[in-house]
Amino acid sequence: MLYEYRRLLRTTGKGRRFLALLILRAPFDIAFTIINASFLQYAFNAIERIDSEGLMLVCARFGVAGLCLFLYNGTIWSIYAPFGVRMERTLRLCLFQKITSLPFERIEKTPHGEWATKMNQDVEAPFSRAFHLPHAACAILNVCFSALMLWCASPPVLGWVLLFVIPHVAVSQILIARAMPRLNRLSLEATGRNTGDLTAFIACADAALLYDAQGYLMERFEQSSKALLKANMRIHARNALGVAIMPLFGLGGYLVLLAVGSSWIGAGALTFGDLTAAFQYRGGILAGAIALISCMISIQSSMAGIRRLNDTMDEGENIPTPETTEGANG
Repeated sequence: MLYEYRRLLRTTGKGRRFLALLILRAPFDIAFTIINASFLQYAFNAIERIDSEGLMLVCARFGVAGLCLFLYNGTIWSIYAPFGVRMERTLRLCLFQKITSLPFERIEKTPHGEWATKMNQDVEAPFSRAFHLPHAACAILNVCFSALMLWCASPPVLGWVLLFVIPHVAVSQILIARAMPRLNRLSLEATGRNTGDLTAFIACADAALLYDAQGYLMERFEQSSKALLKANMRIHARNALGVAIMPLFGLGGYLVLLAVGSSWIGAGALTFGDLTAAFQYRGGILAGAIALISCMISIQSSMAGIRRLNDTMDEGENIPTPETTEGANG
């Protein structure tokens, strides 16, 4: 998977800047989880001690820390968002130059709808999806650091959390993420056929009217539309399965940890503030795991398009990158 992504980034020639923005964005979820957990822990401990001054100080620190954190995150995303659009532009231009450099026989061998799908959906998938590589990096770091903080605070709580998180990730990976590349490839192929039939329906309207072939073209378009609907519904069914199993592990783990934590508080082994902080770190692990699952499904879905792009770019000899072309043109 990472090999295919590196091949795609080499095509654009902007892999280093993409990696730099990825590293700058990654720590946000970690910092946000730590700030929330620390605020709730110290706030509830101050409430138990009836320390109003300490509570006000904790709230002030939380407000300043949250303001600085979201200002930093907004700055990074304001840089990454236009960068992602430029990456799509560069990739689309590289693909267009590659297609136009292919022999005419090779271009005609592939349906026009297939080329249109590569120029649009395949190009947009790596950089425009809601959950993709940047969010996956954030989720991995969030899970690792939240687990480390929870281990330092209370190893038994971490054990109860992982007892529900690990099966959730495993089931989602086995039942959903593994099937997504194949299902998305079938969807892309169906999209290409449907686009080709629509193009023929529009471009050949005069000839179809002359030879009374409107019914034939409409039937072909209807069949390809039903095939596209069927392919997309299989993807939606897998996603619905993931949504269905989420409450089973998420809410179940929460209720179990709440019952165990209440017994520890009753025994004096844990304070309410410490348990609240533990729930926040558990939320960081769970939120990171859920985001990672969504990212893996999204990445696996887009891998079919990425492989199609890489295979097209590897046909024949390499062509100049857009930067080289623009530099040569002055």
